[in-house]
Amino acid sequence: MSIELDMLAIVGLLIVAAYLGSKLVQRVGIPQVVGFILVGLLLGTSFLNIVPLEMVRELGFISEIALGLIGFEIGSHLRLSELRRMGRMILMILLGEAIGTFLLVTTGVYLLTRSDYTALIFGALAAATAPAATVDVLAEYRSKGPLTTTLLAVVGMDDVLALLLFSLAAALAESLLAKTGGLSLQQVLALPLQEIGGALLLGVGIGLPFEWLLDRLKGRHAVYAYIVGTVLLVAGLANSIHASLILATMTMGIVITNLGSDNSEYVACVVERVGPLAYTLFFALVGARFQIALLPQMGLLGLLYIVLRTAGKFGGAWLGGWLGKAPRTVRDNLGLGLLSQAGVAVGLALSVANRFDIYGPTGAALGQLVVNVITATTFVVQMIGPVMVKLAITRAGEVGLGKAAEDEGVVPSVPCPNGKGF
Repeated sequence: MSIELDMLAIVGLLIVAAYLGSKLVQRVGIPQVVGFILVGLLLGTSFLNIVPLEMVRELGFISEIALGLIGFEIGSHLRLSELRRMGRMILMILLGEAIGTFLLVTTGVYLLTRSDYTALIFGALAAATAPAATVDVLAEYRSKGPLTTTLLAVVGMDDVLALLLFSLAAALAESLLAKTGGLSLQQVLALPLQEIGGALLLGVGIGLPFEWLLDRLKGRHAVYAYIVGTVLLVAGLANSIHASLILATMTMGIVITNLGSDNSEYVACVVERVGPLAYTLFFALVGARFQIALLPQMGLLGLLYIVLRTAGKFGGAWLGGWLGKAPRTVRDNLGLGLLSQAGVAVGLALSVANRFDIYGPTGAALGQLVVNVITATTFVVQMIGPVMVKLAITRAGEVGLGKAAEDEGVVPSVPCPNGKGF
């Protein structure tokens, strides 16, 4: 008698196996997120095929939930007073790591391929940094300090700049492919304005009434459902209007944290309790989505992309930190925390395949090349990225300082009582 596993059973197996796998890699000093991804890879189509690609696509909403919570968590750690004090430094680092990576990868890919539009697309995609793995590692090791704060601000805002670069580069690449005078400035800026402006409006527009109502609910009712539900509402609305999901929920988190009440403690508690389940499944599905067969397809171009992107992120962050007068521990280690690449880069790669298909065989070939190389290189950097984040915060001496500060009463511990308020 053959038994076909129900989807719920597969999801349960994926969560349990990913959790156990994370404990195994932690024993050898590797961040747990690598264990989540490796277990997903093992259960995915590349090996056991327990989690087929069709199911990964059906469970795509899990990624949206996790990214919404991650964006919200980033925002809840960013206090405007601190950002104002560090504003010039963060701006310089952002410009250095994003534009530096774009220029380096664009130049290198052009010298290899002699294709200007190919170089522009890969350069723009290289600028994007995935915050999910970075945030997970910082939380796992209870990191706290100047590097941690700067890293959270940079990975939270990095995709804003990456979207601007991609919009400009894609428009120029289209002009080169079509051999036309190009798009108008309004057309070029339409995508980033919609992505960024819509996200900011959602984050503030829903964050303010959310904060007002939370003040009146937290002392009388359980607020887990209210907080998580509102985060998911913002994330879903961002998707509906084609705005940046992470930026929208991050903006909402910033609003909650900076309105002068103690609500950020309630919110932090909820994210701390609810988030890990979504993150575990999210990263396991990331692993299940990867196909080992794609790795050889990245070839010399993929290897060059990884090397130049790594050099651009590290060197650009160092230069930006030097120009912004960042502390040496931040300047020397920040680039190590910016290597992860996932959702935004893969999503933009898929949009390239759809967007350039109208330019005939040349456009279709470009789209296929971009999707294959970005998918394969994403797998590689997702394995390396979390380990580098751990190395960065270890070198900066910030591992465990979040827990130590709570124990010493320097930072109030997050209250999660079972009674009043929860």
